[in-house]
Amino acid sequence: MKMDANQRINLLLKVLADGEFHSGQHLAEQIGVSRTAVWKLVAKLQSWDIEIYSVKGKGYKIPDGLNLIDKNKLDSLVENKLKHFPTIDLLTTIDSTSTYISNKWDESKKNRNGQNENVISPGRVCIAEHQSKGRGRKGNQWISPFGANLYFSIGIELPVGLSVLGGLSLAIGIGLTEAINNLEPQKVKTAQKVKLKWPNDLLCENRKLAGILVEASGDSNDTSFINIGIGINWDMPEKFSKEINQPWINLLEILSKKIDKTRLMANLLIELDQTIDRFIHQGFDVFNKKWEKNSAFIDQAVTIKTHNANIDGVEKGIDKNGAIIVQTNQGEKTFYSGEVSLRGKQ
Repeated sequence: MKMDANQRINLLLKVLADGEFHSGQHLAEQIGVSRTAVWKLVAKLQSWDIEIYSVKGKGYKIPDGLNLIDKNKLDSLVENKLKHFPTIDLLTTIDSTSTYISNKWDESKKNRNGQNENVISPGRVCIAEHQSKGRGRKGNQWISPFGANLYFSIGIELPVGLSVLGGLSLAIGIGLTEAINNLEPQKVKTAQKVKLKWPNDLLCENRKLAGILVEASGDSNDTSFINIGIGINWDMPEKFSKEINQPWINLLEILSKKIDKTRLMANLLIELDQTIDRFIHQGFDVFNKKWEKNSAFIDQAVTIKTHNANIDGVEKGIDKNGAIIVQTNQGEKTFYSGEVSLRGKQ
């Protein structure tokens, strides 16, 4: 059977992932194309910021190889363990996993065509090795070089309205933090536990490890659709530092031992599915104390940045809806995530 363009790219990646040299002729035979076509496929991979050596007489090589997510292994690890998003789509490249999930949701609504309006659709996950237009909070770009990090979005329809979803992004942060800090056998260095920064970042050593973007639609009392976008730095190349406007850290820097990326992704998905289930049935109350326990800045000096002012104070915790409580010179004030951001004061 003749392969399409995506299949050829994926096969080339699979062969080069071992970090060894492969001749152009060998690759051409493996993929079933000409050597010129191989050269064009290699150029395509390089456009995704994949470093590929080309040495006359030796061929092509990806230095250090690639640690890619194995779909078959992932499906096996999460089998019958994902209640809220059983469908997993693993893509080589995409503009944005969150956009992909949004488009799938739009298709689902059209397919209903006025029928089964009260039936909750099963959720899905989109995972990609590369994003060309990854999205962060406040319209910021999420830098997404190929195979360097974990990029995924979860789309779920919930049988609750938007009015009870306050604190969901914080609950997701707790789920991610616990999945990483509780890796077994113990692999996270004890002095480098992952902490939370309100409202949607994971930090380690006061450097950003991961970010969460939650987008919601629906009505206040009935059902809602939630699109949870997550990016976790795995092994981000240093060359991207100039494109990132804050200190950051890779997960591999805080692990005392290497971990299989596919197994980590499975652990994250299982933990997040359980987190969402607890949130649906028990609300944010069961997460409040956990969040404060894992906050990077609890009882520390912080600055709240609004659209027109910076407000200094001490972080005192969060309320029942996930809003941050800060003790200022003018008294205790509460801030909501849509309007502000928080910075710790060194």
